[in-house]
Amino acid sequence: MIRRRNIALVPATVGLVLTALAGVPVSAEAQANQAVTTYTYVPLGWLGVPAGGPHSEATDVNMSRQVVGYSSNDRNPAAHAFFFQDGRLEPVDSIYLPGENTATSINDSGHIAGYTHVSFTDPPHAFIRRDGKTIDLGTGWGSGSGSAAHAINNKGVAVGQRHKSAGNPTRPVMWKDGRIHDLGTLGGVAGQAGMNLGRAYDINDKNQVVGESLPSTGYTLHGFLWENNRMTDLGTLSAGSTKDTVAQAINEKTQITGWSPNAANNATAFLWEAGSMRALGTLPGGTRSYGYDINEPGQVVGISYVSDNPYGQRAFLWQNGQMTDLNTVVTNLPPDVSLSEAYAINDDGVIVGQTCYYCEPGKTADQHAYMLVPNS
Repeated sequence: MIRRRNIALVPATVGLVLTALAGVPVSAEAQANQAVTTYTYVPLGWLGVPAGGPHSEATDVNMSRQVVGYSSNDRNPAAHAFFFQDGRLEPVDSIYLPGENTATSINDSGHIAGYTHVSFTDPPHAFIRRDGKTIDLGTGWGSGSGSAAHAINNKGVAVGQRHKSAGNPTRPVMWKDGRIHDLGTLGGVAGQAGMNLGRAYDINDKNQVVGESLPSTGYTLHGFLWENNRMTDLGTLSAGSTKDTVAQAINEKTQITGWSPNAANNATAFLWEAGSMRALGTLPGGTRSYGYDINEPGQVVGISYVSDNPYGQRAFLWQNGQMTDLNTVVTNLPPDVSLSEAYAINDDGVIVGQTCYYCEPGKTADQHAYMLVPNS
């Protein structure tokens, strides 16, 4: 039975309109960067509930600019999933414990996927929320097993991971037509590399799936493309590296982004297409980057470091061979805010993510979810 609560929502910033602010000057760097459009910054706020605020994170956005994510606070770190639409932030019902669920993905029909507690004792289970109902997708196993959904496509097919019990490795799975389908591995078996045999992170409308899996050689994990019941190893940017390669997102053109270690063994965002993986580089001064999403035009968003200290993290947009710090192309970014992570981009170029948690001096605003709307 779904527990419903009438919960007051807090910050006034949630009601901000999405229109651009006229007359706000653009930085000289933004003016010089003619290849990248400018954006209007929209803070999404956080949930004013016992399990929410003042921290929030946006994880996905669909073509209707509906956004999902989660909110939490320092006193109660349990996540509470949220849904944002038309200037209003609302909680997403959990199945068992109020305020202990996370929304990871939303499709163009407004169906939400994620994971939620289902009992006092069991690990969280994957869920889909559609038509006002939160549905437990289950694990295919008994008591003590857990699962999580990381993505849902426009056909309502979800992908993620499951494990039999505490101490058992995760496996990549698909939920389709009321059944759970194990996607297998790249040849790895239990006991080779701790608690992870694989996870599925994204699925397109052709039911192509990407994620990470353990190869037959054991550690480290490799990115994979799963299609037609077959898992393909995407390779790495540098052979012999000691860090994992992760395939994080895929579009309908079978272009894939994620991250892989380079020759210096540093994680680097990549674009994979037609059997070839290319590094996308980093922002100036940095050594690491991570690709989190790719849309149909081939724009990639993610995280890059401009230095190796904890405050050097920046949200980036990559397109046409160029990586841009999103902080430099927003017309109305408050001076106390830094955009540290970009997690998703829709086909219209609308971007969502979170502001900094560990911030450089002067960036004193609370960490929260944001949306960037391209200026036409």
